[in-house]
Amino acid sequence: MSQHRYVLRYFDIQGLCETLRLLLTASGVDWTEEHPEWPKEKTNQPMGHLPVLVVSNTDGKPELVLSETLVIERYIAREYGLLPADNLAAARQEQLRDQLHDVGSTHIEYMHSTGERSAELVTKFEQDATCLVSMHVAALRHNGNNGHYFGDALSYVDLAAYAFFKFFSNAGPRSLKSKIGLLDYTRIPEVSKLMAAVEASSLLEPYFTAEKVNGPRLATRFK
Repeated sequence: MSQHRYVLRYFDIQGLCETLRLLLTASGVDWTEEHPEWPKEKTNQPMGHLPVLVVSNTDGKPELVLSETLVIERYIAREYGLLPADNLAAARQEQLRDQLHDVGSTHIEYMHSTGERSAELVTKFEQDATCLVSMHVAALRHNGNNGHYFGDALSYVDLAAYAFFKFFSNAGPRSLKSKIGLLDYTRIPEVSKLMAAVEASSLLEPYFTAEKVNGPRLATRFK
């Protein structure tokens, strides 16, 4: 049984946080989510941004406040066995995860950009997304195309990839519409199998039950 309780602070959207929600659910830990009033609560967060994870002991006493998305993800993944203890095996997963993060970051920058920079980011997104799909399809095939990147059980990168492709299936009106099809998982059989495997996991039943009741979160805050 975990010796910690967790509070995840973020907006009520997918955004940067869906992998974290999946990790916390799959780990079976005691966690809740808060949606700080923004920007009123901005100055109360480390570095003035979200997500933030508050780590408390079982008595509710805070022990640590973590920021930075990937740091939080890897802390949870390592703590609860979704990332291997072996450094080389972990690095293989982290490389794939960071590729997803890089392409997602380009998309986020695009949503805030205009003019010449916007056009540059369209080209970058197309190049990087094409490369990413090729590398991730190869990784899934290398593992026998069984719906997982490594072995036959849920892993950190399985959950990160699920969240990534889910985001781009509903990225909103300010997304890279002309290029978004590059990440349409329904057109990529290997990724479709991964999505189905994640959705079939009993560890994630609370996550998908809540989604059926409440409906899926919006991908972003952009209208």
